[in-house]
Amino acid sequence: MATQFVPVELDERELADAQLDDIALAHEGEPWTAWKGAVVDWHVQTLARVRADSWIPGMSGEQDPMVERALSRFSSYHMRTTIARLREENALLQRKLVDAVTCARFYAAGATDAGACARTTLTTLLLPDVMASETPASARRAPRN
Repeated sequence: MATQFVPVELDERELADAQLDDIALAHEGEPWTAWKGAVVDWHVQTLARVRADSWIPGMSGEQDPMVERALSRFSSYHMRTTIARLREENALLQRKLVDAVTCARFYAAGATDAGACARTTLTTLLLPDVMASETPASARRAPRN
């Protein structure tokens, strides 16, 4: 999953630019390590300030009971949805594994079919990650001989 960034406001960028200019002026003529240390300190302090200002559900003090209930329901809904999706993906992966093992046993037993079982199994294994309910039944099954 790609990391998403919140757009930076122009005035926030200008503030950061001005702060870095101040650091550069204060350390003008000093070695790079001193300037780098000041920039790292500034960055860490900025991150700490942002984290302190951000609200993380459940990490702050008492909330309005209605807000707590809404957050709890929201979190529970997303957890149930995620668990259901992961179960479906797990079932699909297990089905693909069974199909691959069945195909391998087919060939290990000495059977030949001009590679039809292998092509079908590889096609199934290399399908894009889709839910088991979205995969056609014919694509999920390797030929059984």
